[in-house]
Amino acid sequence: MISKKIIIMAGGSGGHVFPGLTIANFLIKKGWYVNWIGTRNNIESKIIPKYGIKIHFIKIKGLRNANVKNLLCSPIYILNAFYQVKKIIKHWSPNIILGMGGYVSGPGGIAAWYSKVPFILHEQNKIAGITNRLLSKISTKNMQAYSGVLKNAEVVGNPVCESIINIPSPKNRFKNREGPLRVLVVGGSQGASILNKILPEVSFLLKEKIITWHQVGNYELEKTKRKYKKFGLKSNIITCFINNIASAYEWADLIICRSGALTVSEISVVGLGAIFIPYPHKDQQQHRNAQDLKNIGAAKIIDQSCFNTTLMVNILDKLDREKLLIMAEKAYCLGIRDSTLKIFKIINNTANIK
Repeated sequence: MISKKIIIMAGGSGGHVFPGLTIANFLIKKGWYVNWIGTRNNIESKIIPKYGIKIHFIKIKGLRNANVKNLLCSPIYILNAFYQVKKIIKHWSPNIILGMGGYVSGPGGIAAWYSKVPFILHEQNKIAGITNRLLSKISTKNMQAYSGVLKNAEVVGNPVCESIINIPSPKNRFKNREGPLRVLVVGGSQGASILNKILPEVSFLLKEKIITWHQVGNYELEKTKRKYKKFGLKSNIITCFINNIASAYEWADLIICRSGALTVSEISVVGLGAIFIPYPHKDQQQHRNAQDLKNIGAAKIIDQSCFNTTLMVNILDKLDREKLLIMAEKAYCLGIRDSTLKIFKIINNTANIK
């Protein structure tokens, strides 16, 4: 039997890691052997080993918001990381290498090109990161979640895990649903301070109308719990991290969240009305990610500088399940549910398998 081996490079944030993990699990079911390249101090070091996937750690630092010392030392970091990945490639002889974005992909992509191993890229966002923009010039094949982001790239959407794809359609979920509106609050894998600050008071002022399931992140769990307790709110679910996000999506009538690329894709696949508070990147990356859903009436976008208790109370007070179902069904129309299969076919067609 022919051995099929792939190295997946992704790290730094859930937005890079979880789509890569979805592809990895699909490939493993299809008989592929998967190794991962990431960094020791980021989310991938905790997540990937849980799935029995071997992970190689390289030393590399991002340049965004880097201090002067790290900027001056960056050529040394990149060169060292390049040699680390080159050594891994030589030892393991993968058929193909997949870069999912993030600075960990940079030296790995260069090492793949140097080693003459087929190298493919996937860009999750509506605005490509600097690493992917540069690597797309030397990659074998480029893929993108949205059209017009990278040159000569095939539109494949973002890979979403099977448990999310299998959630019933909005019409079936909302059928016979009663009681307070169910509001899911998610600030990304690390939480979002602005949501943790505002939503407890919003939940209090609308306590007869809404019930909240709030993912607050690692750093502000106890602080946010105290806020909800101060307002006498006992029915809300306050948690550090939601391990089974599919169950939360299925439960919710509405989501209030950041607009990272994976979150936006999952919301479209599920079909869920959204209020997005994009992280204020200079390039407005998250704002752009959410724009299509806003344009069709499936979501609202609120700039973080305008986000406050009064505004949120006014918006939520005007919503009901009938309006939220309409938003959810509009979102559902934009969902790409076969992204993983599309990427799998590209990997198979591009891999150097003899």
